[in-house]
Amino acid sequence: MDRRPLVLISGKEVLAAGGHESYVRAHALAAAKIGFEPHIFCASLRHGREETDFGVIHRVAAPRRRVPPGLFQLPLLTHLPLLARAVTRFLAPRPGPHVIHSFAIFAPAGVWASRTLRRRGVDTVPIASAYATRAYEIELVKGELHRHHSLSDHLRYRAWRRWILSVDDRVEGWGYLGSRVVLVNYESVRQILLRAYGPGVNIRTLPYAAPGAFAEIESPALPSVPEPVLALEPRAAPLIVTVSRHVPRKGIDVLLLALAEVAAAGIPFRACLVGPGTLLTSHRRLAAQLGLGGRVALPGQVPDVAPYLSCADIFALPSLRESSGSLSVVEALRAGKPIIASACDGLPEDLLDERDALLVPAGDVTALAAALKRLLTDSALRERLAASARATHERRFSADAFVAALGEVYREVI
Repeated sequence: MDRRPLVLISGKEVLAAGGHESYVRAHALAAAKIGFEPHIFCASLRHGREETDFGVIHRVAAPRRRVPPGLFQLPLLTHLPLLARAVTRFLAPRPGPHVIHSFAIFAPAGVWASRTLRRRGVDTVPIASAYATRAYEIELVKGELHRHHSLSDHLRYRAWRRWILSVDDRVEGWGYLGSRVVLVNYESVRQILLRAYGPGVNIRTLPYAAPGAFAEIESPALPSVPEPVLALEPRAAPLIVTVSRHVPRKGIDVLLLALAEVAAAGIPFRACLVGPGTLLTSHRRLAAQLGLGGRVALPGQVPDVAPYLSCADIFALPSLRESSGSLSVVEALRAGKPIIASACDGLPEDLLDERDALLVPAGDVTALAAALKRLLTDSALRERLAASARATHERRFSADAFVAALGEVYREVI
């Protein structure tokens, strides 16, 4: 296959850690191995172009709007035409056929650009990757905000929900229906899309891999222990690590309540809950109220999660909803860590209880606390789960399997 440009459209700065941005980076790395030259277009605060080891990033600046800080994300309709026009300008002078691969709610930008280019005689094919729908995710929030979250948290999500259900959901559906194929990684996501937009969406299930799976040479040197971990007491206690955004569906408050039960039982532990999010301040306040200050750290956004995973004894993901699976779980499997996770959405498709992880009912504080106590006090169980984690990663999330499956899709649509 000729080394032709492949456009990927992401809603956010693709250099950000975690979330859909990591999926975009993994797709770009796979596309390069297939034989494409990846060009990633993302919404940003400024225009610019940057070459990286996974492709060329094209930042497209959105106009500044006077939206109250943190109320809700900039409206989707602000970004779509700008991204579509930028992609059109880039591909118009280049002979096709081209693939425009958009991610999640930015699928409409790819369809928009593709139709514009076709009218100009440039052959393009829009495809999309989906991980749920924004309407599905925002509907889940209603039951996941509690009294220990602030009034501003409740008001922010109420305003965001109203906008998404009235505008964004229709636009997102138009993007999926207009794409040649929509790629999903889980049966749970396929069902969400079918319920939302009907059988008109052409859905295909595909394996996937984390960006780290493309590293050809593993560094033998262990990363240094991060400062937030060094400050935790007691220093000899097992370390629990979570890598997750602080948003309602991730259930970080459930984990904090479970850790309080573990502490009350007198079982020593340390915990570091890594990640940014709108509820970070509320969760820090809750940790203080529960008396977890000396043994639990919530450092927020960090430049690299690898050092935290490296020194973890247990990885925990207390999600109330995931819609699909979790890239942080995939990274924990790759790192060979024993995992405790919620049995929700796509996670049971990846993890078999008692073989790959300990699975607990989502939102069940007592069950999560019991699983934590069990792993903290049973080193043999930790060793057994850790030994199976890496094998599970190679079996389900290898870069080679992902490249082969994605290459088949690209060749087919071209």
